[in-house]
Amino acid sequence: MRRAERPLLQLPVPLICGFLLVLSSQLLFHHYSPLLREFRYQPLSSPLQASTYRGVAMGSEKLMGYLLALRLQLHDSQAGRYFSYNRIDYAVLVDWLEQITRVNLTSEYPMLLASRVYSQTRDKSRLQLMLGFIERNFDHAPQLHWRRLAEASVIAKHQLGDLELALRMAQKLELQPASIEMPHWARDIRFLLLAELNEFESAIAIIEALLQSNAVTDPDEKRFLKDKLSKFQQELSESRQSIKN
Repeated sequence: MRRAERPLLQLPVPLICGFLLVLSSQLLFHHYSPLLREFRYQPLSSPLQASTYRGVAMGSEKLMGYLLALRLQLHDSQAGRYFSYNRIDYAVLVDWLEQITRVNLTSEYPMLLASRVYSQTRDKSRLQLMLGFIERNFDHAPQLHWRRLAEASVIAKHQLGDLELALRMAQKLELQPASIEMPHWARDIRFLLLAELNEFESAIAIIEALLQSNAVTDPDEKRFLKDKLSKFQQELSESRQSIKN
């Protein structure tokens, strides 16, 4: 059974004072550095192990995770200048996100940063690292992170151009047990991706297999699948007709 997080005013005074001092010093440095014109980008340093941060938190892991995420987000702003995320070493960045996740296992925030913020890079190797982080953490907590894996699947297809990875992620969502609560579109994102590629035959085959296997028992889910099946069959027929003409 997890311990309840303590109210902010009940946190250890040294912990509060220490982080206020660190954050204040960083903000003052950003705004008042006399070396602004000569300032060079400072690389992101490696994080400590999550166990160390949890020990320092003294029962306030939620607050500690938030402060660490804030410290990470401030890294792109140095001495009053904003630097591109592409200046960051993504291997170190992923290590930071991993450690922050382990500090507070109930938080979605590191995964949100991964899918919404740090995925905004045109460098495919960096993007692969970020998507790998999302997929790994979904495997550990699918109920908490299914939204981020759905986003990662779309990112893999449209930004990375890796359909195989996109479909693999989508299939993980599709195969989750009924105990994992998520909307219809999340479970069915695999055939939606196929249909978007005009691979209607594959999408139709997947839907028909789902319906015939009796794996889908929810009436709304069945209705959704049947509607999509009808739509894809019609679009496939129209596509074949246009080819003949």
